[in-house]
Amino acid sequence: MKFFSIFSTITPVALGLTFMAASAEAFPGYKPTPRGIPNIRVSGGTRSPSSTSCISDPQAPQLTSIFPDDDLGYTTDQYPAFHWYMPNNNASHVEFNLYEVVSEDEGIFQPVYQTAFVPSSTAGIATLQLPNAVGLAPLSADNYYYWSVEVYCSDDATAVMMAEGFVELLRPDPLLAEAMANSEGLDRAAIAAENSLWFDTTRALSDHLQTQPNDIQAIENWQTLLESIGLENIAEAPLLP
Repeated sequence: MKFFSIFSTITPVALGLTFMAASAEAFPGYKPTPRGIPNIRVSGGTRSPSSTSCISDPQAPQLTSIFPDDDLGYTTDQYPAFHWYMPNNNASHVEFNLYEVVSEDEGIFQPVYQTAFVPSSTAGIATLQLPNAVGLAPLSADNYYYWSVEVYCSDDATAVMMAEGFVELLRPDPLLAEAMANSEGLDRAAIAAENSLWFDTTRALSDHLQTQPNDIQAIENWQTLLESIGLENIAEAPLLP
């Protein structure tokens, strides 16, 4: 199975979380908790983008998961939101997959959720909220998860581009849990970033920007966040509706 070689390099660690005061006015960027995983957030898939018919500009930034490439991507949200950069395109559809890593040693990955949809043709950062109203079980803290986004052109039976990432649910200590529960928007994003909670950070900022798209401080914080994980080339890309 194609995932096995990826996950065989990961060594489980314990992440100790503590609350660190942070303000929206001085956004801290993101503080990763390294896990020694390979860089997998960008992939050309089965073909070079220059040979595909549905990617408008093969020289522009390509499909990229909005994800730190040096840790698993932690969250306290049982139904997190996933983000990726989608280039200009006329793809027939995009497929999103989420797998639970049941046994890393045996290469067993249990499908958790799959969906397909027609993407926006305009370049920008897409969001998929893991649904909690279709009988989907919440993420479990007992295992971690692998997720992927695949782009299909109308004349191709296989994906022409793919981006990937990881996610792991953490149970925060009481002090951090209280701080997160009593904050929202930019303050919540800053607290999450200080405590290596990637998916909580991106969700807090993107939710805020969806309702207040002209908030200069929020825009700057989002750009700082992406730049802190080496995604300067798409830091100014718009959030797609």
